Amino acid sequence: MRNRTISQLLFPVMFLFLLAGCNAIPVRPAAPVDPQAVHAARMFEQQRYEAAADLYLDLAQRAANNARNLYLLFAADSLIHDGQLDKAGSILQQLDATTLPRDQQFRYRLIRADLALGRRQPEEALDLLAAIPPSASNDEIIRFHTTRAAAFRERQDATRYITELITLDQLLPTDEERLQVQTEILSVLTRHSPQALKTLFPSPDATTRGWLELAGLLRDFPNAPGEIIAPYREWRDLYPDHPAVPDLLTSYYSRQQQQAPVEVNQIAVLLPLEGRYAAPARAIRDGLMSAWYNDPDEHRPRIKFYDSSNSEQIWPLLNQVADEGADIVIGPLSKQAVVQLARAGGLPLPVLALNQVSTDSVPPQNLYQYSLSPEDEARQVAVWAAYQGYREPALLYPSSSLGQRMATAFMETWRELGGGSMRSQAYDPASKDFSTPVARLVMSAQRKAQLEEQKKAREENMEYTLPPRGMDFIFAIGNKQQMRQIRPMLQFHFAEDLPVLSTSRAWDGRLRNDESFDLTGIILPEMPWMLDTNADNPLSRKNLEEYLARGERKYLRLLPMGIDAYQVLPHLGKLETAGLPPFKGNTGLLYLDDKRQLLRRMTWISLQAQPRILGITPPASAVSVLPAAPLNIDESATPAQR
Repeated sequence: MRNRTISQLLFPVMFLFLLAGCNAIPVRPAAPVDPQAVHAARMFEQQRYEAAADLYLDLAQRAANNARNLYLLFAADSLIHDGQLDKAGSILQQLDATTLPRDQQFRYRLIRADLALGRRQPEEALDLLAAIPPSASNDEIIRFHTTRAAAFRERQDATRYITELITLDQLLPTDEERLQVQTEILSVLTRHSPQALKTLFPSPDATTRGWLELAGLLRDFPNAPGEIIAPYREWRDLYPDHPAVPDLLTSYYSRQQQQAPVEVNQIAVLLPLEGRYAAPARAIRDGLMSAWYNDPDEHRPRIKFYDSSNSEQIWPLLNQVADEGADIVIGPLSKQAVVQLARAGGLPLPVLALNQVSTDSVPPQNLYQYSLSPEDEARQVAVWAAYQGYREPALLYPSSSLGQRMATAFMETWRELGGGSMRSQAYDPASKDFSTPVARLVMSAQRKAQLEEQKKAREENMEYTLPPRGMDFIFAIGNKQQMRQIRPMLQFHFAEDLPVLSTSRAWDGRLRNDESFDLTGIILPEMPWMLDTNADNPLSRKNLEEYLARGERKYLRLLPMGIDAYQVLPHLGKLETAGLPPFKGNTGLLYLDDKRQLLRRMTWISLQAQPRILGITPPASAVSVLPAAPLNIDESATPAQR
């Protein structure tokens, strides 16, 4: 399977459109011109990238060193466009960039940056694209800003993303290309409040100020394209030289209509008031009501709460809320109640259940299931690790029921992505001895074999290099207290050089001074809300967490779950439509799978005093585990054989 498709990972759809045009630069690197090089360039221009790559690789094996490296560069570029990032990366590792002509050095950096971005490494891409050389062509400059924009988008840096788009817009040669970029500019700006935009752009230039004011107009007329005509003409009079293209408003409203939510007039919320689920239900309720109060009065649906403490009475309760006029239901929360709904032949109205279950029957068409599933986080760890190019996991997990389910979810996903066997070790979560299971995981037979080889080499007066340890990252499953003991044990047993991945259970949203030594550098997926300290956002963590009682702090992450459960309701139908973007929620990028389970793509961070954002989990369909060994070009092989 190809590792990733360019459309899924390098850029959103509008960037695909640009990338196809701005990089199709005919390549004729030598004189006299080789007809095959001309043909390869033509294949590239026609977006037949795999064919172009084969031709360039064939040219590389017949060319002298300098030209060979140039052809390898063009082959790698073609493969990146074709989504074959692993193969492209292997080729780039083999070419000697110092032999490239000076006018191709910038192209080399552009190609490496695209590869880094495709591997979800925006920081590396931006490091490679710090400046534009004076000799750069217009196509290369467009590609420079396109890639930087995508990197800032990946980093969720709205200010720099918009700034790059504005710069890019002024470089594009056709109105069609500019329309794609300008529609994106407005779509992003209108998702921010006026107060947030003032913070993001405190001193805008004239062009940016024009965009900000136009976005303000569109917020005032979100669903009334006919009423905005007169205000738009006034805006045009104020900004006569603004680059907005003639069809921009039509394009913007067309996109908004595609993504328009369904109107919801009355919501029934089924949450328990008693029993083991009562405390988490209160946190969900508080998040839900915070989102409801944050809606303008005219947009608020009616909302009624019902006690669902008795899961055996879920059916009478569901019929009752339907009779009382509800359009849709949020809840129930307990697995027992959700199982009853999942086994039903049909439901009287749509239900967004706040848990996920598996049954041997097909759930009703209008049952959606949403939970903050630990198993789903474990699956995302596998996807992220494969995306980062890791090949050999070592898995440390608690022997509890939950730990075993998470370990199974990780292992199954890793195999689905093309990974092989892995080393694994369970530990007793009730035990205070973490040294023994950690030592078994990272030392075991591998360390013993290394020591025996060293001894043999010394006896024979031979040089000896330690073999690979058989793992290139560790996935350690545990809560914060467990990880504070596991991480030092990994360091003690000589695994301090290996990346340690975990899940959001490994921290509680803060890294206190006494915890920094043990937890700093652990990499894990987290919901964006936990990282939101924006005081201007009334629904941010900074503004909401203080309302939780001290005993309910362990349910902190259920506040944004309540927010998302409320805000995603009008968008559930849209999420069932293939090809449309996920819903940008507080718990992650939300999307529906084929079972109508509402899943998340979370934000990845490295734990620091202020967590460092690394990127977002890519779609699993766009990732595979790298091959066991890097590609070697066989000089005697034909392109077809390769």
